[in-house]
Amino acid sequence: MSDVTRDISTTESHLQPCRPHHHGELPCNKDEEDEERRHFHQVCNSYQQYATFHQVTEQGVNHRRGRLLSSMNAVVEDGGPTVESILQKSLSQHQMKKNNELFCQATIRNQYFLDNVLKHCGAMTSQEVLRDRNEVEAFEVEWTTEDQISKIDSVLKSIYRDWSIEGREERSVVYDKLLGALDKYLPIRGNDDAVMNNSTDDDFNNYNDRGPPKNNPPRVAVPGSGLGRLAFEIYAKGYSSQGSDFSLPMLLASDFILNGCSGTDTGSHRKFAISPWIHETKNVKSLQDRCRTVVVPDVVAAVEPSDDGELAPDFTMLAGEFLSLYSHFLPGNRCVDGEFQADSVEKFNAVVCSFFIDTAPSLPHYLITIYHMLENGGLFVSIGPLMWHWSGHGAVLPDDLANGSMNETSNVQGDFINAKHKQRTEHLDQRYLQSVDFTWEETRALIVNCGFEILEEEFDIRTRYTSDAMSMKKVDYDCVFFVARKIA
Repeated sequence: MSDVTRDISTTESHLQPCRPHHHGELPCNKDEEDEERRHFHQVCNSYQQYATFHQVTEQGVNHRRGRLLSSMNAVVEDGGPTVESILQKSLSQHQMKKNNELFCQATIRNQYFLDNVLKHCGAMTSQEVLRDRNEVEAFEVEWTTEDQISKIDSVLKSIYRDWSIEGREERSVVYDKLLGALDKYLPIRGNDDAVMNNSTDDDFNNYNDRGPPKNNPPRVAVPGSGLGRLAFEIYAKGYSSQGSDFSLPMLLASDFILNGCSGTDTGSHRKFAISPWIHETKNVKSLQDRCRTVVVPDVVAAVEPSDDGELAPDFTMLAGEFLSLYSHFLPGNRCVDGEFQADSVEKFNAVVCSFFIDTAPSLPHYLITIYHMLENGGLFVSIGPLMWHWSGHGAVLPDDLANGSMNETSNVQGDFINAKHKQRTEHLDQRYLQSVDFTWEETRALIVNCGFEILEEEFDIRTRYTSDAMSMKKVDYDCVFFVARKIA
């Protein structure tokens, strides 16, 4: 079986994200390397402390329940119910012990999976850290934060969505649309009959200019690929697939799923029971719902290489922010020794996005990068809502105006804003101050103005995202799906 190629390297006990391949040598920046090591240590720390963190948090909740008895147990004169009487059953020693055992077992299940991820990337497991802590005098624990643990919770929910049987219904609504668009507009030659039976006359007339030969697999980029299932499904269909993601917690888990779960026998794989919902405390019907398990991964994440003399597709995963990873496709960056190299980068035949374009702090920059990543006639396929992840902070308030009122002659660079706004927002990531919440109408215009033609457009595709089917609250997204082609 062929492992997924990783653009992350393992050296002794440290797995570090590597910089993307650029033409020409990149300068070695020691400060950046040190920062990457610190970030890797921070992520591993949150993986290692996951069970301890949640167990202590749950103990705090139980302590609050106990305080209800001591602070609010006044007896009602008419003999009615008291706090003590109504809480007595749920706080009995037997019930508390039963609940604690159930919750601890769930945290241990999750920690066992996370420890396997750590072991795969060459880092210490939670048990190895605990052993060192017990053996070393005056061992100083560097505790993680709630924010870091919440990212691990998101990883577990994303694993449920991408790599469990239970998550199939949710992910298939999105992934089937994207895979279908590739089948229709960028088919693998050799699948022609199946594709042409579902294609229009116009599709057939344009096909010879569009479909790369089977022995030269089309190249597809999948930015924001998270746990990697969509990128894997594209690879499994015969495309050369390159996933990427900014989140190191996600990348460590996807690396393990894709490369660390294959079994010793052909077609077999390691499976893990996880409890993705233990952190949920609101809109919960029962503790059993919080602690229930799903088995992951549901498939062997590997594809047999071609044995018929054809060029086999490749599968890579990149670690990094989208614009940094793919900025070398921009014309101004394609220079070697001061000379422009028009063909210095192998472009993609398609860029496929799932719940991705609204993560852009600057949508025009994302669109321009995607445009230059694509061959002429290449496809830009996307599905998702418009949540605009960098929205909601840094708004200009009336008190921020330089003259107390809006000056219509002020330019768009913001010279009407006074120093108060800068002081109030200086702690924010600057991407919050760049972000604009575009409507779909505006987004569509940007795509067309960038040099694409819209081939398909569909609204109100209802789906959920890492949603707990047993929760009393569920969020539905009415997504927009589109297929666009880069105009030559």
